[in-house]
Amino acid sequence: MKHVGITGSFNIGELYMSIYTKIILFILSLPKTIYFNLKYFKLKDAIRLPVLISHRVVLDKLKGEFIIEHPISFGLIKIGFGGVRIFDRKYSRSVWCLNGRVIFKGRASLGYGTKLSVFGGEVTFGRNFAISAQTQLICNKCISFGDDVLIGWDCLIMDTDAHHIMNTDGKVINEPEKIIIGNRVWIGARCTIIKGTTVGNDVVVATNSCMYGKNEVSNCIVGGNPVRVLKENITWKV
Repeated sequence: MKHVGITGSFNIGELYMSIYTKIILFILSLPKTIYFNLKYFKLKDAIRLPVLISHRVVLDKLKGEFIIEHPISFGLIKIGFGGVRIFDRKYSRSVWCLNGRVIFKGRASLGYGTKLSVFGGEVTFGRNFAISAQTQLICNKCISFGDDVLIGWDCLIMDTDAHHIMNTDGKVINEPEKIIIGNRVWIGARCTIIKGTTVGNDVVVATNSCMYGKNEVSNCIVGGNPVRVLKENITWKV
């Protein structure tokens, strides 16, 4: 059965299927969700299930600290869920590998296929944070996101080179460096953000850009490799 309105039509069967699918996915997520919450939180908070973990999330390491700087509520943070239709969600797996510190300051969604690796570093997610899908975060020192940040799919954000480079005296010359992302930043699909990057407030990063260095200009669209300001005096809708 279809209902037709001013904005088009919808199928009631599809609506029920969507609800049914969400219920099934929630049931499948319960074992990992319960285990994850009991691992990181005191019982009084864990039983409220503030973090929902999809059954497709690989829990590689559950060490370090998981901190929520927000009133605890059910489903405040979702990991491994999402709805980007261009990926095969059945086989798209997320990875959680934590041996450092992760701080959430509010509601957040790390979409399916998101891979998080934190070794000795600290990642901070601001309020209303979202990754659509298939993005990788690698942190050995510090990655900080402000409020209202949206990240597209297939992005790579890393504050380390993963391997050491030494000078002729044997001194390491490529230590990890902080990444600071401001408030209301939209990072388009397939962007790369490397160590030492700073992004200002109210910034849109164009698809397939590579960001590095200090980029503290606000209210603009930036893009390219190296990035440059493409348009100024803009804002965008979260």
